[in-house]
Amino acid sequence: MTHSKTYFKGRLHKFRSHFPQMGVEGFIIEHPTDLAYFTGMRVSRGRLLVGPKTVTLFVDGRYRDVAKKQSPYPVKTLTEQALREALVKLKGVKRYGFDTSLSVAAHQTLKKAFVKRTLKGVDHPTLVVRAIKDRSELLLLQKSAALLWKGFLYLRKRLRVGVQEDALAREFEFYVKERGAEALSFEPIVAFGDHSALPHHRSGQRKLKRGDIVLLDLGVVLNGYASDMTRVVFFGDVSPRMQEIYAVVRKAHQAALDKCKAGEKVAHLDQAAREIMGKEEKHFIHALGHGIGLDVHEFPRISKESTKEVLQEGMVITIEPGLYLPGIGGVRYEDMVVITKSGYRNLFKNTKP
Repeated sequence: MTHSKTYFKGRLHKFRSHFPQMGVEGFIIEHPTDLAYFTGMRVSRGRLLVGPKTVTLFVDGRYRDVAKKQSPYPVKTLTEQALREALVKLKGVKRYGFDTSLSVAAHQTLKKAFVKRTLKGVDHPTLVVRAIKDRSELLLLQKSAALLWKGFLYLRKRLRVGVQEDALAREFEFYVKERGAEALSFEPIVAFGDHSALPHHRSGQRKLKRGDIVLLDLGVVLNGYASDMTRVVFFGDVSPRMQEIYAVVRKAHQAALDKCKAGEKVAHLDQAAREIMGKEEKHFIHALGHGIGLDVHEFPRISKESTKEVLQEGMVITIEPGLYLPGIGGVRYEDMVVITKSGYRNLFKNTKP
């Protein structure tokens, strides 16, 4: 999907509006995902120097010709000298922010260029802006979710006695990449039996047998946007205890969804899910969900610790309560939802459990 240069400049305008609260007058952006968000270009190495009114994109020789054609902003070669010259033109701008996720080496390089200027590290500086998705982003997230759902349906049909977890994980990757996925959001989690009690299980050589619970946590990246979904399948008759756990998780999931609307405190979603879990809450050992977009994990974190965050229209988040019984099995149920003024829109709303 192509966008006008004005489109990306609008994103940067929103980012600039956060400068006062960050205590900076300008910013240096280096993270490839952020560069893509603000320029529409995917470069593995580059810098975006954001001043109060001007912007300069620095790229190395591999991207220079393409950048000059596609960049919404003036393009310079990625050198310390070029950065120094651009900074000189930003007279009076003394306080610049940078992403604290930068490597030590990258930070040292910046310090050499930003002589007599203050560099202030900011944690996750762009995520608040990126949390609110526009129409085109919502469409791309919908498409990513749709491909993921097709991959899940394919995998569910491939369940058979004797199949290995890692074999199914490879089949899923092959299936979605054949249909346009650029990558997976994360390594697929295919967990049989008591392996499902491990939230971040690494798919291995366990073979499927009758009576197993099957946990499938899957995600794809399509057109740059990630998707994420978890489902549990009963392969034959599972124990009454696991059926009980499954029912509690589904109710907790719905209770959290019922709280989803613009203006609602994020912590209230977690609270609603935990109230349903009751005595089973001790088996809930991770956050309730997270924002999702260009990265699979974005702002906000849906957790009881997120006491200051409030849901806003246009946010896309996951809701994924889970209960895990060590040595027995676990259940996690996860959807992606778009926050609206009056509620939410589930990107898997037309799917079956």
